[in-house]
Amino acid sequence: MSATVGKYLCLLLAVLALEFACRTEKPVEPKKPEPAVVIKTKHPVLSPGQRAELGFPIDLIGQVELSAGAEAEPFFVTVEIPSENLKGAKGFEKETLAGFSVRTKKSDDLIQAYRSGLRVKGLLIFKSHRGYGSLPDIVTVVRGHNSYDLLKIQGTEAANYGLDTKTIIAWLKEQQKESSFMVTGAGPDWVEAKFTRQPENMKAFAKKVYAFAPDIREHGPQTVEQIAERMRKTNGFFLIWD
Repeated sequence: MSATVGKYLCLLLAVLALEFACRTEKPVEPKKPEPAVVIKTKHPVLSPGQRAELGFPIDLIGQVELSAGAEAEPFFVTVEIPSENLKGAKGFEKETLAGFSVRTKKSDDLIQAYRSGLRVKGLLIFKSHRGYGSLPDIVTVVRGHNSYDLLKIQGTEAANYGLDTKTIIAWLKEQQKESSFMVTGAGPDWVEAKFTRQPENMKAFAKKVYAFAPDIREHGPQTVEQIAERMRKTNGFFLIWD
């Protein structure tokens, strides 16, 4: 290779290198995030057959649905079926249709509107699940004689504190000596009630609530004074055992 050709070759390589270095790079476009897919849980709807099976007053279910703005769902309870072979001993458990439920964020208003009218018909309306503000509550209608039946239906207990359903009901009945209230909600480990007559000494009552259900500290007020103040404002009280 001659010296001239070598010079031209070196010059060409230098030009190509300079052009490559000066070339503007195309900006990398960020990837568009894939759209989030929200899957809504489909809740079972109370069928015509189940509506007939319940035998509730005509149009009752429709009225509650309209007030709640939601379709009725079946409400089941688990019952023990004794076995004849075991002479009445526990045989097996079975789910039985016991009422209907609706999901609503107007649970207190709904219960207040229907409670008296349903009770004279042998029916109870109550909050069976708490949404804690972020989700709708679940309000349920079942047959029952008094509001303590709701704890029996829900099997309310506090295993960590050695409290069964009968013990919790007995405690509630004892408190009726100082005030008057109706149980308006119950779950497996919680109870909600509204006063029809508030205790004369709310702070003393708050101390009893605090001692009987100490886990309420994890769900709002931390002191007896704060618990008493909340009970005055809400005209009721709340028990829970985590």
